[in-house]
Amino acid sequence: MKASRRGALVPFARFALLALPGLLASCKESDGGCPGRAAPDPAPLRVVRGPQVAQVTATSAVIAWLSSTPAAGAVEYGTDPGLGSSAAGAAAATEHVAALSGLLPGTLYHYRVLLDGAAASEGHVLTTAPAGAAPFRFAVFGDSGAGNQAQLDVAARVLEASPDLVLITGDVVYDRGCPGEIDPRYFEPYAGLVDRIPFYPALGNHDVLTRGGEPLLEALYLPANDADGTERFYSFEHGDAHFVALDSNGSLEPGSVQRAWLEADLAAASATWLFVYFHHPPYSSSRHGSSVRLRESLGPLFDARGVDIVFVGHDHDYERTFPMAAGQTVDAASDPDYVDPGGTVYIVTGGGGRGLYGKGTSFFTAYSESSHHFVQVDVAGSTLTLQAARDDGAVIDRMTIAKS
Repeated sequence: MKASRRGALVPFARFALLALPGLLASCKESDGGCPGRAAPDPAPLRVVRGPQVAQVTATSAVIAWLSSTPAAGAVEYGTDPGLGSSAAGAAAATEHVAALSGLLPGTLYHYRVLLDGAAASEGHVLTTAPAGAAPFRFAVFGDSGAGNQAQLDVAARVLEASPDLVLITGDVVYDRGCPGEIDPRYFEPYAGLVDRIPFYPALGNHDVLTRGGEPLLEALYLPANDADGTERFYSFEHGDAHFVALDSNGSLEPGSVQRAWLEADLAAASATWLFVYFHHPPYSSSRHGSSVRLRESLGPLFDARGVDIVFVGHDHDYERTFPMAAGQTVDAASDPDYVDPGGTVYIVTGGGGRGLYGKGTSFFTAYSESSHHFVQVDVAGSTLTLQAARDDGAVIDRMTIAKS
């Protein structure tokens, strides 16, 4: 169903709105081990999920939401609170997807969602991506979807940081990625974030325990530029940076579909900064440890293509490596401020909310700590500043990279 929905997102002039068959109605619980899902209360007419902002570029964005009963959806938007632009929906439905195009780069837009002509969710904003090498900020965390206070605390710190986009390094929804877990462990904890900031998750091992991750992927609106349109792996650009999300639950060995796509994607990337993220860590000193298979398979490719930073999760702690090349540390004496480092930095950021694991250290470790946290990255032209902050706001680690 998801692939067909993606194919239908064709802009009509400056704005196109699609109202599609209800996702809630399609969530029939037939997955072993998943908790039951209560049927939604059909009255009164209201927004029951979202709105969520997705796929934000310099000139476009996607807005999606669910309504309790079928209705005609619409969005009003504009560069000031008075809005001024509007578009009516098509056929009445419970699932609504809006594709905005022709927007201005690096611009704040106000918007509200209408159902049957009445305001149903208002006071929302989104900011388009910058053009060229203008500065921007992104946040990264993983192993987050616990539905607990630690997840809420990390979310609050991320909101204070005001990033332009968010990456999640997997295990977005515990325990099994069931349909009934998605709202309380993703949309509700991040309600004050997903309506204004695009989230770009990678799949973790818990996310794929129910139908290979289909419930989570159906709830999100991710780029569909992978080899088969499944959104399990994808890439996108923001400012002067290229981002690649991988599915480390699937094969990344030479000859696999995902590996062939990855090689072609990295070869075509021309942005100044190159970031890759997925779930299982090639370098980690905590409970699960390093995936030597991934390190040996992906490391040489990342070396050859000049990947700047790899973000991963799976181990519930924070760990930053020195720059790594051919499995060895390079430029360690320059830590934490690097100029043209000769390798890739690997960051384990699995402290997004789930219970913590003990920290560890290895020959490749620049810093490690067992704490709930998120990573903040500021990109400004040829300079990058990274810092990790605990859920109480305290900064625990920092690093800079400058490119000459």
